[in-house]
Amino acid sequence: MTLDTVIMAFGAFVAVLPFLQFPQDWTNFFAFVAGVVIIGLGVAVRRRGMHTASEGPTSFETRQDSFEDTSEE
Repeated sequence: MTLDTVIMAFGAFVAVLPFLQFPQDWTNFFAFVAGVVIIGLGVAVRRRGMHTASEGPTSFETRQDSFEDTSEE
C-alpha cells in the first residue's frame, strides 16, 4: 500500500468518523490520531518528493523548456 493510498484511507476515515456513533471522547481521540498520522505521512511524501526532484529536472524547468521557441527563422 503506497503512502498516497494510506493518506486517502485516513482522510476517508476522518470524513465518516462523525457518523460512526462513537462517544464524543472516542471521536475526538480518533480524529486527533488520524490527524497526526496524516501530518506524518504528508511529511514523508514531501521528503520523498524532494529526493525525487533532486535527481532530475523540476516540473518548472520542464515546463520552461517546453515554452522555448525551437523554430529557426
